[in-house]
Amino acid sequence: MTRLLEILVAFAIVFVMAVLLAIALPSHRHIERSVEVSSPVRQVYDVINGFRTYPSWNALRAYDPKVQLNFEGQVMGAGSKLSWTSADQRIGNGSLTVAADPAPQQDKQVTWTLQNNWRGEDKHFTIDIDPSANGKTAKITMGYDVDYGWDLVARYSGLYLEGDPATQIMYQLTALQSMIATFPNVDYKDQTIALQDETAKPILFTSTTAKRTLDDVSDATEKAMALLQAAIKKDKLTAAGPRITITTNWGDENYDFDIALPVDRADAQVSDPVKAGQSYGGKALVASFTGSPAQLPLMRLVLKAYAYTHGYVFDESSEGNGRFYDELTSVPGTADDAQSFSVFLPIQSQ
Repeated sequence: MTRLLEILVAFAIVFVMAVLLAIALPSHRHIERSVEVSSPVRQVYDVINGFRTYPSWNALRAYDPKVQLNFEGQVMGAGSKLSWTSADQRIGNGSLTVAADPAPQQDKQVTWTLQNNWRGEDKHFTIDIDPSANGKTAKITMGYDVDYGWDLVARYSGLYLEGDPATQIMYQLTALQSMIATFPNVDYKDQTIALQDETAKPILFTSTTAKRTLDDVSDATEKAMALLQAAIKKDKLTAAGPRITITTNWGDENYDFDIALPVDRADAQVSDPVKAGQSYGGKALVASFTGSPAQLPLMRLVLKAYAYTHGYVFDESSEGNGRFYDELTSVPGTADDAQSFSVFLPIQSQ
C-alpha cells in the first residue's frame, strides 16, 4: 500500500510540474524564414496577394500529390481564399485567406489567415518584402504566428514549431524563389495593364520575316501592307481598323510575324500570300504605350510577367490565335519615337 501511495504521489508531482512548466511556456509563438530574390518587388507582391500561382509553389503537394486545391472569393487582395482537402493526416483539410486585418500593404506585406489541424488559435502567416538599398534584390520573409491561450497541451506543441511549420515555410519560400526566377525580370508597377474582352473580326493577313532591326522590320511591314491594301482594293473591301502585327517568333536574329488589317466583310476572295481569317476573340491582357516600336518586345515581356504573377494561362507555342499582337493606334506619319500602340496577350484562363 505504501508503494502504491509513493507511485501516486510521484505521478501527482510529475503532473503538477508538467502543469507549472506548461504555464511557464509562452502562450504565443513565432518563427520565420527568409530567402532573397532578384525579381522586382511588384512581381513578388502580386504572387503572394492571391493564390492563383500557389499550386506551383505550395508545400502541400510535397506531402500529398493528390491534395485537392480550390479557389474561393476574389482573385486577389483581402478575401482571396484557397482551401484544400487531403486524406493525408499530416495536412488534412484547411484553408488560407488573404487577411483584411491587417490589410495587404502594397509591395510590402501580406498576411494569410490559416485554418488547419495544427493546434492553436489566430494562426497566420505574414509575408514581408524588403527590397535592398540598390533595388536589385529583395528579401522575402515568411513568419508564422499562433496563440495557444490556456490550452496547456497546445503550449507544449509550440516547442515543435521547428518541425512542420518551419519545414513548410522553407519549402514554400524555396519553391517561390525558383518559380519567380523563371519570370521575365521586368518591373511593370508603373504600367497600366487591363484584362478585357476582344471581339473577333474578319481580317486579311500575310506572313513575313525580317532581321531584328527597326529598318528591316519597317521595310517588311510596308511590303506586307502594300499586299494587303492591293487585295482590299481588288476585292472592293474597306479597311475597318488599325494595322495589327501578330508575333510568331522573336528570335535571336530574325523576327517572324503576320501583318493584318481588319476588313468589313468575311467573304474576301484572296490568293497567296494574302489570306483571309479572323482576328483573336476572347479575353486578353492589354497595355498601351507611346514611343518607339523598339519598345514592343519589352512590352510583350511586361505582359508575360504580369500573366505569370497573376496566374493567367496563355498559349506559349507561338502558333494559332493565341499569339501576342499589337495595334498601331497613332495616325499615319507620326514620328517613329512618338507612335502609339496597344499590345495584347490572349488569355486562355486563370
